[in-house]
Amino acid sequence: MPGLELTLHAAVLIAALLQAATGIGFGVIAGPIILLVLGSGDAVQVTILASLLIAVVLTPSIYRDVDRPLLVRFLIGTLAGLPLGILLFRLVSVDTLKLLAAFAVLFMAISAAGLLSRPVLGRDGPRRRLVDLGIGVMSGIMSACLAMPGPVAAARMSALAQPKDRIRATILMLFVFSYGAAIGFQAVFVGVSGETLTLTAMLAPATLVGVGLGKLSVRWISERVFRLMIVGLLLATALGLFAGALGLIQGRL
Repeated sequence: MPGLELTLHAAVLIAALLQAATGIGFGVIAGPIILLVLGSGDAVQVTILASLLIAVVLTPSIYRDVDRPLLVRFLIGTLAGLPLGILLFRLVSVDTLKLLAAFAVLFMAISAAGLLSRPVLGRDGPRRRLVDLGIGVMSGIMSACLAMPGPVAAARMSALAQPKDRIRATILMLFVFSYGAAIGFQAVFVGVSGETLTLTAMLAPATLVGVGLGKLSVRWISERVFRLMIVGLLLATALGLFAGALGLIQGRL
């Protein structure tokens, strides 16, 4: 299917560009196309591996901008969320997982848009640390189940009015750990097929070209445009998850 393969490479390139520029977006754009090509849960693993490649390639250029205390809290939560995500991946239906994730991402989009009050966001003191840990747990669960650890973490940082370079760097560094752990859990408890590794390798050139273009474009994106892009990507993620879940449900009726 040459047409489908061309579409897949184009989608991966654009998704990698967006992820390199903002920190999120790969799963929203490339995920559905990868799922269409593979038609199985292996699509989650391909998305994890491609996103991990993006984060690792960008690490040398972004690590100085990372919010280290916040990253540590996210990672502690992620360590708790990953095993729970694997358990849900094996026990809960895909449509249920997508619906739950859609509601979570929609809530985070509302917070990123600045529509929640300071007490709800937990901007200060112990409450902030507790909320950050909870976001890490949600990120870990979504990483293991849907290869989407970024949306809730990016929304949290945007709601806290963090600058774009810090958001991008912290999210991408989170990916190095969460995606690395996620594919490790997948390999142990689910298994990684040869088809998954072959498709990931095939998509690597398009992924790397997208990363290069994303690095060039990020300097031209203003803080305001960046925040609008984050909210837009969150809404697109939530809508995509809702649509996917409802489509699976309808297919069973």
